[in-house]
Order: sequence, then C-alpha cells, then structure tokens
Amino acid sequence: MHQQLRGESDYEQLPDDVPVSAHVADIQQAKGISGYFLFVIQVKMKGGGRYFIFRRYRQFHYLQSKLKTKFNPENNKSYNTCILPELPGKVYLGNKQEIAEKRIPELNMYMKKVLALPAWFLLDEDLRIFFHQTTEDSMQVPNSLRRLRPPTRKVQSKTTKGIQSTESEVPRAEALYNFTGENDLELTFKAGDIIYLLNKVNEQWLEDRVCKRGYRPELP
Repeated sequence: MHQQLRGESDYEQLPDDVPVSAHVADIQQAKGISGYFLFVIQVKMKGGGRYFIFRRYRQFHYLQSKLKTKFNPENNKSYNTCILPELPGKVYLGNKQEIAEKRIPELNMYMKKVLALPAWFLLDEDLRIFFHQTTEDSMQVPNSLRRLRPPTRKVQSKTTKGIQSTESEVPRAEALYNFTGENDLELTFKAGDIIYLLNKVNEQWLEDRVCKRGYRPELP
C-alpha cells in the first residue's frame, strides 16, 4: 500500500485512522521535578475522530530527525522523497514556559505542513507513532485548553420567495466562541460572528470570510 499511494488524489484510499490535522491546544508542565513542558495536541483522523496527545519538544525533534533520514533528497535518492518543513530550533537558555508558549504557532505550522504532504507520506510508521494516542496519553487530562479551536454550528439559510439570494447559497456557520488567529493565514472571530466558506483549498485548508451577525457580505 505504501508503494501504491502517491499523491493527493489517493487521499480517499488512506485508512480512517490516519492523522490528517493537529493543533496545539495548550501547554502544561509535566508532573515531577523535571520542569519540562508538554504540548497538548488535538489530533484529527481522516475518519473524523479526535483525541489528545501530549508531546515534548524533544519528541518533535526526534521525529524530524527520523523523517529527514528517510525522506530528505540529500539522504535518500529513491523516488520516495519530499521537502520537509523546518522545525523551530532548540533553545538552551531562557524561561521554559515562555519558550514553550513562543513555539506553539511554529509547531502548529510545522504539523500543518507535515500532514499536508502527499498521501503516501501519511502512512510512514514514525509519523503515525508520533501522532498515535498511547495508553499514557488517554489517561492524562489536559489542565486547560486555551488554544483549542472553537466549534461552530450551522446556520440555516433563509430565502425570500421570488428572490434569488447569493448569500443563501454560500455554506456558512456561526462561531460559538471567540478565537484569535495565530498568523495572517488564520481567521480571528468572536462568538456570534458568521463564517462564510469561500473556497475549499484542500483537505486541510478552507478559505473563509468572517462577517458580523446581521451584516450582508459582498460575496463572489
């Protein structure tokens, strides 16, 4: 199966338990006297299931090293190669919590790019082990989820008899909670805002527009 899957067109052939997106929901200090911080990551599988895993930065670094060894064109001359995204570098001095907080947007971008690579890449054993929810993961409870992506609910479209409405034909949802985007590519919205879908870029990315409740946007 690893030999046969080559590109995004093969996405539907992937098993439902393959991770397709991941987002750092928060950080928390590990128990004990070690003092290191764990990234609380919400993982979404192709089949739609979601769960939390807890990873240290060193585990990201170890994963990156393994992936580069196998798939970096400089190390591997076979056809199974790809350009891997860069992982934020190690920091040896400074407040550990502040360092972990600053790494969140960088790690989010790293995971997005890794999980957007060709379908065959998502079957890699080391990648799947990293995103797999272990027994230890399932037994841990997040202290908080400050950066968890808020859910939305569908808004019923309203049409006026005899009048064709472009707005009603556009998929949309209502935000249930506030959310602040971490970079220029992510939306920032407040509870009650209406989010209009403009374009489906790929399986991981949607292009949207946020409008205040009651405001009629100029949609294409």
